[in-house]
Amino acid sequence: MTAWAKTSPLADQLFDEWNSFHSHTTHHFGTLGELTGDEAVNLIRQPQAPEQRDALLLELLTREHAGDTFAGRVLLKSFMPLALRLPSSCSSMRSLWQHSPADARTATIGVLWEVIHTYPLERSRSVSGNIRLETIKNLGVWFGSEHSVDAMPIEDELLEKIAGPDESDDVFRDLVTILTWAIDSGTLRRDEVQLLARIELAEGDPGVAREEAAAELGVSRETLNRRVCRIRTKLMQAVSGDMEAKVSYAPRRS
Repeated sequence: MTAWAKTSPLADQLFDEWNSFHSHTTHHFGTLGELTGDEAVNLIRQPQAPEQRDALLLELLTREHAGDTFAGRVLLKSFMPLALRLPSSCSSMRSLWQHSPADARTATIGVLWEVIHTYPLERSRSVSGNIRLETIKNLGVWFGSEHSVDAMPIEDELLEKIAGPDESDDVFRDLVTILTWAIDSGTLRRDEVQLLARIELAEGDPGVAREEAAAELGVSRETLNRRVCRIRTKLMQAVSGDMEAKVSYAPRRS
């Protein structure tokens, strides 16, 4: 059990139930075969191609929607780090978080469960990213003001990186927090978020990513660099001016 979980009675209960029963109990997961709860969670979290993880999550979601409560608990366990982390960084939860972190985490777990239980199975790409962004959006709907998170024109590959399963990379995690805050607060436009995410999360040589982005936008490399610099500056000035946004950010250099 994590230290975070100890601050939430519901999380404590879910972790206790998992450790006492689901973690070591074998269950039939359809095409995935016979697995213990821990084996199923590890199957989700292990390094794999995005399409493989999508298929795995869709199998579990399909079974949960059909009444397989064990599959639902595997999904909830897999996304629990998100539910425990989001309330402290999502502006829509700020008031509740300041009043009671335990209640904020309990509420977020409920929102996450609703997202899992109602996930549209036809959305078969970037499933993990969709679950995360739907959770963020619904927190805004239920506890704050609704913003157009679902309307961001971000490609599936970027969507998976922004809200995907990588819980261990501090840079990705911090960028998720900042971009979420920027969307919630209206600091950046959707096209600015898209461009910044594309540049900062590019794999390999960042210079190549900039050349490709400049070509697609029909601008010079210098113009693109200035545009990215303005977006970064606007974002960081806004974050610096918000005393509640205690987030470190190390953008990738050109």
